[in-house]
Amino acid sequence: MRGGLRACGEGWSLQARGVRFRSAALLSFGLVAALRAQIPAATGTLENCTDIRAQPLAEAAAGRPVRLRGVVTLVPGGSGGRYFTIDDGTGIWVSQAPVEEAAQRGARVSVGDVVEVIGRSQAGRLSPQVAADQVNTLGRGPLSPARRVTPLELSFGQFDCQRVSISGVVQMVEVYATRAVREWRLQVKSPQGRFNYILINPPGPVPDTLVDSEVELTGVCLSYFNSRRQFLGARIYSNEGADLRVLRPGQADAFSAPGVALNEVMAFSPAEADLHRRRVRGVVTFSSPGRYFYLQEGTSALRVNTREREALEPGDTVEAVGFFDLAHHRAEMHDAVFRVVGRVQPPVPVAITRGQAFAREPRPVQSAPQDFDDRLVTLNGRLVSLDEKVGEPQRLNLVCEGALVPAEFPDPVDHAFLAGLRPGSELQVSGICQLTFSDSRPVVEWPQPVALRLLVRSPADVVVVNAASFWTPARLQLALGISLLVLLAVLAWVVLLRRQVTLRSRRLAEEMRARRDAAVEFDTAMRERNRLAADLHDTMEQSLTGMALQLEASEALWADKPERSSTHLSLARQLLSRSREDLRRSICNLRASPLERQTLEEALREIAVHRSAGLNVVIEVQREGAVRPMPDFVAGNLLLLAQEGITNALKHGAPTRIRLGLTFAPARISLTIHDDGKGFDPAGVAGPASGHFGLQGMRERAKRLGGQLDITSAPGAGTTLTATVTD
Repeated sequence: MRGGLRACGEGWSLQARGVRFRSAALLSFGLVAALRAQIPAATGTLENCTDIRAQPLAEAAAGRPVRLRGVVTLVPGGSGGRYFTIDDGTGIWVSQAPVEEAAQRGARVSVGDVVEVIGRSQAGRLSPQVAADQVNTLGRGPLSPARRVTPLELSFGQFDCQRVSISGVVQMVEVYATRAVREWRLQVKSPQGRFNYILINPPGPVPDTLVDSEVELTGVCLSYFNSRRQFLGARIYSNEGADLRVLRPGQADAFSAPGVALNEVMAFSPAEADLHRRRVRGVVTFSSPGRYFYLQEGTSALRVNTREREALEPGDTVEAVGFFDLAHHRAEMHDAVFRVVGRVQPPVPVAITRGQAFAREPRPVQSAPQDFDDRLVTLNGRLVSLDEKVGEPQRLNLVCEGALVPAEFPDPVDHAFLAGLRPGSELQVSGICQLTFSDSRPVVEWPQPVALRLLVRSPADVVVVNAASFWTPARLQLALGISLLVLLAVLAWVVLLRRQVTLRSRRLAEEMRARRDAAVEFDTAMRERNRLAADLHDTMEQSLTGMALQLEASEALWADKPERSSTHLSLARQLLSRSREDLRRSICNLRASPLERQTLEEALREIAVHRSAGLNVVIEVQREGAVRPMPDFVAGNLLLLAQEGITNALKHGAPTRIRLGLTFAPARISLTIHDDGKGFDPAGVAGPASGHFGLQGMRERAKRLGGQLDITSAPGAGTTLTATVTD
C-alpha cells in the first residue's frame, strides 16, 4: 500500500506535469476562442459565461436563449452527467433535462470534453445558470488555469463554479461510498482558515500518510447556501486524482507526532503557526465515548474531541494525537486518536466558588493565573429545580452566589435518583467546569464569562449537604389546595346528600300518600258498594217486594174482581217506575263527578238546591275561612259524606231546615251537617247488623281521610254531624 502511495504521490508532484498543464491551458483558451469564432451571432442569444453570470436574476429567470461552448471542468458524483460545470474563461453551472424529457438525448460528458450547450438561462438557487436543452460533444481540450486562492477568499462566493488552487494541511479524511460514486472528503486547514475538499472517484484506498500531509489542491469551487439565496460557504470538488498533490506526506504512525505539555497548548510562539497534529498526555477526568473526553495534568486541562468509541475511565493515563483549534475562547483538540498508557489515582476535584471561576483578565502580571475552565471542580449550591426534557440532558439547576448554575448529566441517569433530590436542598456537585464567554467579534476588550455550567459524570458526584424540609412552600400550597378541594368536595357531598335525602323523603311521602290515597280510594269504592247495597236493600228490594205483592194480588183478583186487579196492577207499575228512578239516580251518582268543574263549596250548593226541590225543607250552605285547594279525593269524600248526611236527615229526621257548614281553619278542614229534625239517640241507633249502613259508612269514610266524625243528637233536638280532616 505504501509503495503504491509513493508512486501516486510522485505522480501528483511532478513539476514537468505542471509545465505541460500550463501549456495545455493556453491551448484551451485558443481552442475556445476558435470555437467561438465559428458560432454565428444571434440577436439576444447569450454566448459566454461572463454575460450569463452578469444577468439580474429576474432576467435570467425569463429564460434567454443560450448558445455556449466551453470545456467541462467538473461532473459531480452520482449525477450521471446531468449536472456539470463548463469553463470558457469563466465557469458556470449547467443542468441537463432528464433523458425522458429532453427533445434529444443529451451527451454523457466527462471532465476535459469540449461541448456546445444550447438552451436557456435560468435563475438558479444562488446565481444565474444554464438549463441545457441540447449538449453536443465536439472533442477534448485542456482545462483552464486554476486561480490561486486562500480560504478567506473562498468565504465570499465570487469563485462559484470557477477552477481554483489552494494549499494546506489535511486534518481529517472520510470515505463516502454509494453504488454510483465513491468520494474522499478532506478537511484541510491553512493559516488563513479551514476548508473542505471532495475528490470524486479517487484512485485506490486512502494512503496512511494522507492525514497530516501538506497538500496542494485544485478543483472547482461550489457554493452552499440557505433558502434565502444567501451564501454560507464553499467546497472544492474535483474528478481528477492528479488535482490532489501531496507536497509533504504525514507520518504513518500518528503517535510519533511531537509532544506538547497541556499548559503549552497553542501558547505564544514567535515561529510560524504550526498546523500539524501534536501529541499530548494527561489523566482522564471525564469521558463520553465517540464524542469527547477531558485530560488534566496539574492545573491544566484540555478537551479532546474524537470519534473513537473506546470507553475511558477517570484515572486512565492517555496519549492523544490530533489538531488544535481555538473554540469557545479556549484551545481544544479535534479529530484525535488516543491510546491508554497507564492508570493512576483519579484527580481530586478542587473546591471553588462561582466568583473564582469567573475571575478573568486583566490581572496584574505578578498575580498567579487562575483558570478552572475544563478542570474537575466542586461547587456548592442550592437546588431550585430539575429538568428532564426529551432530547435534552438531564439537568440540576443550582443557585450559587445568587446566580443560576446548571449541572448537566451528559449520560442519562436513573429517574429515581433525580426524584429523590428535593428542591431547596444544599448540594455539593462535582464536575467539569464549562465557561461560556461573550461573543465579541472583532475582539475590542477582554472576553468575559457570561455563564457557568458543570458536566456531572454520575450520581456519585452529587452529595446532599443539607436536605430541604419535606414541607416546602410549594408542597404546603399543594397540601392546602388539596385540603380545600377535599373540604369543598365534602361540603358539596353533604349538600348533594341532603338534597338526595330531601328528594327521597319527598318521594317516600308521595309514595305513602299515594298508597294511602289508593287505600282510601279502595275503601271508598268498598264503601260505595256497601252503600249501594244498602240503598238497593232499602229501596229496590222493598220496591220489588211490594211490586211482587201487588202483582200477586192483581193475579188473584183478575178473574173475580177485575177492577181491584187493575188497581193493584197500577200500584205495581208505580212501584216499578219508582224503582227505575231510584236505580237511575244511583247510577248517576256513581258515574258523575261534581268536582270536575267546580269547587267543593259550589258542589255543596248545587246538591242543596237539587235535594230541596219539591220538598218542604230549606238547605243552606255556609263557609268560614279562605278557600284553599285540596286533593280531589279529600274533596270528593267530603262531598259524598255531605250527601249521605243530607239523605239520612231527609229520610229519618223530617227536618224543615238543614245547614251545611264548610270551615277552612289552619291545617284542617271541617264539614258540619246540622238539621232541626226529630233527632235520635246515638247510642241506640241501628247499625249494619240491622241493615243500616249510613252512620257507620260516614265514620269509616272520615277515618280513611285521616280525620274523625263527631255526632251530636238527641230525640226532638235535631242532629249535628261534624267531619274534621287534617290538611
